[in-house]
Amino acid sequence: MNKSIRYALVLLGLLSICVSVRAAESANPYLGRWALTIPGGRAGWLSVEQKEGYLDGSILWGGGSVVPVASVYVDRNSLVVTRIHRVERKDAGGKVVRTQTFTETIIGSAVIIGSSVIIGSATVDDLGLLLIRPNRNGIGASRKEFTGKRIPPLPPKPDLSKVKYGKPIVLFNGKNLDGWELTNPGQTSGWSVEDGVLVNKPVQQKGKPHVSYGNLRTVVDKFEDFNLKLEVNVPRKGNSGVYLRGIYEVQVSDSFGKNLDSHNMGTIYSRIAPTVSAEKPAGQWQTMNITLLDRHVTVELNGKRIIDNQPLLGCTGGALWSDEFRPGPIYLQGDHSAVSYRNIVLTPIIKGQVSQEPVIFEDDFEGKLGKGWSWLRENPKTWRIKDGGLEICVQPGVAHNVKNALVREAPDRSKGKFTVDVTVTNNTVPTQNYEQAGITWYNNGKPVFKLVKELVNGQLMIIPGRKPMTSKSVQLRLIVDENSFVAQYRPDGKGPFQTAAKGKLPAPRNDQVSIQCYNGPPNAEHWIRFDDFRISKLPE
Repeated sequence: MNKSIRYALVLLGLLSICVSVRAAESANPYLGRWALTIPGGRAGWLSVEQKEGYLDGSILWGGGSVVPVASVYVDRNSLVVTRIHRVERKDAGGKVVRTQTFTETIIGSAVIIGSSVIIGSATVDDLGLLLIRPNRNGIGASRKEFTGKRIPPLPPKPDLSKVKYGKPIVLFNGKNLDGWELTNPGQTSGWSVEDGVLVNKPVQQKGKPHVSYGNLRTVVDKFEDFNLKLEVNVPRKGNSGVYLRGIYEVQVSDSFGKNLDSHNMGTIYSRIAPTVSAEKPAGQWQTMNITLLDRHVTVELNGKRIIDNQPLLGCTGGALWSDEFRPGPIYLQGDHSAVSYRNIVLTPIIKGQVSQEPVIFEDDFEGKLGKGWSWLRENPKTWRIKDGGLEICVQPGVAHNVKNALVREAPDRSKGKFTVDVTVTNNTVPTQNYEQAGITWYNNGKPVFKLVKELVNGQLMIIPGRKPMTSKSVQLRLIVDENSFVAQYRPDGKGPFQTAAKGKLPAPRNDQVSIQCYNGPPNAEHWIRFDDFRISKLPE
């Protein structure tokens, strides 16, 4: 990263002028951490703390590092911030003849949402802020508005031993830049693929205008929590970075032999320093193994754990935005120096599966079907295992004569409560009325219940329950016990499960569970993809 912005900052204003800061501490609505959207739309961050008898704070302003504020105070219910920077005055020959200090002022106050926010209470969550910046010629000042939002408290440190992972996603195919794009299309790309390696060469030519080179990001921008593995080769004095969800930078730099510092290789830039040094000399391939979960991060560099499940207090310089709860891409910094990457693989963490649900059977459809499956009315030409998923072509037919139904023995419902999960994706938009795919429950050889995504009179729905479903992909969950079922779903496998319907099941009798699709059009190929089939037992 570039050197930190040489700004200091003054912040805060408490309710009363005549009471001490210590006396008003409990009523200060501005204490805490704030995600800023600064003028121009860039990401920023602010922290306001109560120290021993005074207020203190830190700020991140767009790029660079987190830096201490100069001072903090409150005046007439408003938060007041002053940022200080130095302006060098030069003569005609370029010699510095005078250095002046200019003070910028930020004034912030609570944004009232509804009628529940009272200045002086601790419930303020939104700030309206005004930046007043003196013009360098000494005449007048510019005024720009921006916003801040309170960052919720950090959750407890996650137990990484209980994490459930999804399927690995290869982000770089080693052949071309498919799946990648510049974060700013208006910049120049220095990125290319050479001998299976992702290479950045931001070349500047002497005597020619400076070229603004761009950062490279994944087109997919919906990553949440995950594990990321990659290899990187940074040259002497090289500098790059790997941004997790576009907001947290894992630093890439030539820091071999340097003292421990939060700007070294593998750190969370300017925020979290390594506990040990693990860098290799410049020009060698180095490995990174990064886990991001619940706003905590773990980094292993070259096989050594240098950051162990540490909390992330906010975004880093160069973040695409300051919202820590927004899914985002992986992006690679390319505007500093040459760098090379390879073997970039992201494995999503399945939230809500860190669980206490012992898995009885699961099939990720990696290369072949798992044991215990059998087909009803199989047509080998209309199903396939592809890219770690099962794909079935939707054939004409109904429940009693469905083709290519994949069936297996169900758990004994008399012995507890069980879940059946599968993710269903329409590779082709359904067109035939009642075209459907999902889970079917068999009792004594007969289909007695289904949980499916189905086209009904031109609208895709979750059946039972007739819940509208616009997402291409949906995770279905069927919960069963001896007498009943609960049908649940969640679009794109994200967020909490929603309940579509509840009802009764016949008494257990040679139960089977099936994934299947039917009512397809007779003259078209519509393929359904099934992923991550799993049967689990719920705790008593």
